[in-house]
Amino acid sequence: MSKRDEQRDATRARIVDAAVESLVETGAAETTTLAVQRRAGVSRGALLHHFPTREELFGAAVSQLVARNELAVRRELTEAAPEGDPLLRSLRVLRTVMCSPSFAAEMELWAVARTNPRLREVLRHAEGAARRDLYRVVDEVMGPELTASAAHPMVAELTVHLLRGMAISDVLHREDSHREALLERWAQIVRPLLT
Repeated sequence: MSKRDEQRDATRARIVDAAVESLVETGAAETTTLAVQRRAGVSRGALLHHFPTREELFGAAVSQLVARNELAVRRELTEAAPEGDPLLRSLRVLRTVMCSPSFAAEMELWAVARTNPRLREVLRHAEGAARRDLYRVVDEVMGPELTASAAHPMVAELTVHLLRGMAISDVLHREDSHREALLERWAQIVRPLLT
């Protein structure tokens, strides 16, 4: 790789990092191309060379948000007590990550895409690979004992949707005791399907 290619890649990475930090800290509405340009410390031309539209910038940011969320899952899994019910442990690990600011930023982009067809198309493309990664991570968190069940793919998909819904609800109503009770009830419902 030439020096110029290295510089180009470094500039692109700096822009994406700045977009991700802005999305996490200030949200999608405040993450303008001008704000990202300033945060990254790049020229307007450099920003537009790499990302001609805000939607393309958000698409690249989603990939990094997904990678951050995967690292957070691995960190939570390492820190979670290994003893106890593996299903409830898995649900708690996934729930904790889905409460993180980087996951909230990803969900916020989904909400913005509802009324922005260009962003919706970019996110559909970016989330295609992310979806496979998400379910691979869910499988890793749940472990071979739970994923061996024929019902696991359905349970995994329903669990992801439940946890996303809980994450969205947290924006207005964060009641951890209620969320914990809901996770325990969900574990009771799906445990017979997985054993």
